Amino acid sequence: MAQDLTAILMPAPPRGLIPDNVVNLVAQNVPPTAWIRLSPLEKLDIQQLEVLDGQTGLPAVSPSILVALSQNGGKAMFVHVNHQGKQALLHAFEDGIEVASYTGEPGEAFEAEVQRLVGHSLDEVVAEDDGTRIGFGQAATRTAALVRGRLLMVPPGTPTGLGSFVFHDRGFDSPSSLIIPGDADADTTRAAFFAFDGNLIHQAFGQVPGGQLAQVLGGAPQEVLGPLIELRDPTVKALSSLQVPPGQSKDHPAWHTHAFELLALSHAGVFAGGDTLKFLDSKLLAILSIGDATPIIDADDAEELEELPSVLDAMIEVLPCPKPPGGYGPLFENIGPDEIGALVPWAKPGQPYDGAVFLLKPDRLLELTRSFDANRLGQRLEKFCRALYSAKMGDDFAEDDYLKWRGEWEQKSQKDIERLLLAWAELRVTCELAAQNRLNVGLAVYG
Repeated sequence: MAQDLTAILMPAPPRGLIPDNVVNLVAQNVPPTAWIRLSPLEKLDIQQLEVLDGQTGLPAVSPSILVALSQNGGKAMFVHVNHQGKQALLHAFEDGIEVASYTGEPGEAFEAEVQRLVGHSLDEVVAEDDGTRIGFGQAATRTAALVRGRLLMVPPGTPTGLGSFVFHDRGFDSPSSLIIPGDADADTTRAAFFAFDGNLIHQAFGQVPGGQLAQVLGGAPQEVLGPLIELRDPTVKALSSLQVPPGQSKDHPAWHTHAFELLALSHAGVFAGGDTLKFLDSKLLAILSIGDATPIIDADDAEELEELPSVLDAMIEVLPCPKPPGGYGPLFENIGPDEIGALVPWAKPGQPYDGAVFLLKPDRLLELTRSFDANRLGQRLEKFCRALYSAKMGDDFAEDDYLKWRGEWEQKSQKDIERLLLAWAELRVTCELAAQNRLNVGLAVYG
């Protein structure tokens, strides 16, 4: 069966560019964030390059990339073929100039042009790949992320369409705005996990003069500073008058904390979506922590459980949720006190902290996210729903009646389940990329 492909094909070294030069040229000709995959097809003497938009995960190839990759006697050919959509495109560049193109449908003419320019059939090219590329939306092997000048390695299977490289809040339970008005109680306070280079931030704060840091923060856009954007301009003004690194000061006023937090966000590589602190703690982390606990439901409680807004609420009500290590935490109940602390190094334990960004120890969170997925949630829902229905109706019930009842309840719970799975996926991406690239995990609290 003919296979689809969307990629740039180039000669392998030494006839073609070495991988570092390929990545550098791509970085100069794409938006600030992009997914990139460079695969050596050794038997064909070809290297295959895939470039995807950092926000959507869809192809992001421009003529400028092909021009850059083919300069100085080089060759680069973009090929796109979608058999179901009956689309076929080809643009071949040599020495910075387009030398061949094809627009039409897949077929003998297109295959012949590929064979002439590449020396191999399209099927041979696809067959030589390792088989982990399964279309858009999920990272294959050898995928990396270009994030504002930094290259991050990406585990296979990582979702590529979550907008993971900018601060984002989808506005669940709130107006769809990054700056969420309201008081600071648990029902309105919001939070977002993100991963950043802590070593870089500590070094910059302790060694770079305030004026230079002001220049760095002055250009930081809202899409990375998110809810702290309003602190940018006054912090930049304060830094501009400082001739020495702020980290070398004996005293650290509140604006030092703001500056440190803004630096962390401006150099963040990965962001999970913001949501209410209540949802993240009492639903996402609770469901992850519950695991495969066996439901024990009393018949007297079954009717009350059915009245809850969703099946997830019923599960949380019934199933035991173990305490985190060290007991319940100060901000999230399900993140223990030893797993979360102040972001800034000068904060002292037991004293009030005037910051909005916290530092996490993500090891347990990473394991919890790895032990969960949509299939496991489905299995847990099945176990719980059967136990609840049995408590309500007795053990002797008709399977069709149960399936109808469960279908209706899951339909009522669908939006809550989808929200949970999205939050889980974003938290896992953040923790996985942090672990693979030796980044720190932070938590921004706002509202």
